[in-house]
Amino acid sequence: MKDTLIPLDVAFWDSKGRIVATLTMTPCRTDSCPVYQPATTYVSSVEMNAGLLAARGIRPADKVTLTPEPS
Repeated sequence: MKDTLIPLDVAFWDSKGRIVATLTMTPCRTDSCPVYQPATTYVSSVEMNAGLLAARGIRPADKVTLTPEPS
């Protein structure tokens, strides 16, 4: 999160599309920033403004569905 301007929420999901972890990352201005890593295996993640996961009621065990954008 080095030099990131705003706090971010991150949702991590597994190969079955289930959210396995969520983390809130805070901006860091030093050279020794924390490393954010869920305590479980995941295949992908998405970042968003901090607070959006809670505001939308998104939590571990929820299902992620990715759909292609219409062309």
